[in-house]
Amino acid sequence: MKKVFARWVPRMLTDEHKSKRVDISRANLEKFQMDKDFFLSRLVTMDKTWIHHFDPETKRESKTWKRASSPSLKKFIVSSSAGKVMASVLWDAEGIIIVEYLEKGATIMDSY
Repeated sequence: MKKVFARWVPRMLTDEHKSKRVDISRANLEKFQMDKDFFLSRLVTMDKTWIHHFDPETKRESKTWKRASSPSLKKFIVSSSAGKVMASVLWDAEGIIIVEYLEKGATIMDSY
């Protein structure tokens, strides 16, 4: 007996889904082999990722008045996940076409 880790996959695909992906990949490969430059010039790819952000307080903003006998003030570091936005990036062979940001909790329909 040996302990092994499960392999992580993003989705469980049915045999029909797998077959369809293979068919689409073969069709794209045929188009690429017929005219590589034309195929690549028309190909657009998209990816999305969550971007975490926060707006830290500057040193000047955190200044306060205190007496010489008073203890120093302590501030705790703000969590870096105070906010996040979904960034969707579309690009082609020439470079980035568009970057679209979607706030957490908003829907695509809200942004248009």
